[in-house]
Amino acid sequence: MDKTPQERTKLQGLKFFKPMQKLLGELRRHCAHPNRSLHFDEYLTLLLLSFYNPALQSLRGLITCAGTHLAERNLGLHHTSLGSLSEASHVFDPELLRRIFLDLAGRAMAADAPPRPRGLPDDLKLLAADATLWKLLPRMAREFYTGPLTRARKGSLKGHFVFNVLTGVPEDVEWTDGTVDERHVLPMQMASGALYVVDRGYNSKALFQAFVEARASFVMRLRKDYGYQPIEGRSLEQAARNAGVYSDEVVSVAGVQQPLRIVRARRVSPPSRNLHAKRNGGKYAAHPPGELLMQDWILVTDRLDLPAELIVELYAYRWQVETFFRWFKVTLQCQHLLCESENGLALQMYAALIATLLVVILTGRKPNKGLLLILHLYLLGWSKWAEVEREIARCAILKK
Repeated sequence: MDKTPQERTKLQGLKFFKPMQKLLGELRRHCAHPNRSLHFDEYLTLLLLSFYNPALQSLRGLITCAGTHLAERNLGLHHTSLGSLSEASHVFDPELLRRIFLDLAGRAMAADAPPRPRGLPDDLKLLAADATLWKLLPRMAREFYTGPLTRARKGSLKGHFVFNVLTGVPEDVEWTDGTVDERHVLPMQMASGALYVVDRGYNSKALFQAFVEARASFVMRLRKDYGYQPIEGRSLEQAARNAGVYSDEVVSVAGVQQPLRIVRARRVSPPSRNLHAKRNGGKYAAHPPGELLMQDWILVTDRLDLPAELIVELYAYRWQVETFFRWFKVTLQCQHLLCESENGLALQMYAALIATLLVVILTGRKPNKGLLLILHLYLLGWSKWAEVEREIARCAILKK
């Protein structure tokens, strides 16, 4: 059946912007000026469209999109110039997008996020913290190329993420240059009543004490050469032995005001499917392909009350933040940067986080490549929302 003229001029996917329409209205008043034709809400809308449409990969592509009839009729956009779009990355405040990100993060929850582990207190949030780098060209964000470390390290942007494991969405992020140690940033992100799972890069006596002072808990993988003094050994239940635990002891660490606990476990992982691991080198490059990978985990925690097998299970959830990094940098193509200033990079990164949370809110699932593909087709008008719902249902079946 032929479409009516009204249907032919209707832009698909307007529902994507409904969860933040009120927030977009608040952006309109930011940096208002009679000579400015491109406003903050319009700039954010264009950035969001670039993540939902694979054809929009440049500033000129965004300009072309803004000047189309459908964008003007349905989104209130209008033709803008390259100079206005470039200027926008310098004049608008990323902190306003951060507030939108935090607002949406508080509302988003993925139905396929991991269930709360048995034995974990109901009032304890489970958070995974980690940092990831974006390498920058010399002409981009020149302030990242200045200072005493310029010759030793190329310019890079670092995102320090706190990921909520049980809701499947990022909860907080701080942006710094690549030379900033993540151990110095995490104390500023700590919240009481939460348990953080982190890797060996966070080993620090000062950080252990920071967790204690913030009344937050942690499960952290410890380096083999890290120094501590044993206090007492603890007996192992059969459930702990079944989980690979072979040692559980209370220890004392210099500079930390309370005793900590070290759990040692042997974990067996399935064969790697990374065909380039051996060619690219790395710590597992010598491992024979197709064989099980055996690892010894040395985990340190402040929780003396939790079962040893639960400590091992909690650390395994740290991989959730790595999966998110894969989505954020590769699937969502956040490695392709549209801006060259520090302010512009922050605007683009917060827009990408907002785009991620909108997918979670509207589909109820953690974003993945299959979901993004069907959403691309829906926004292009090549599929109906019913087909999006079928893809959501298919993802739910595969998850089971």
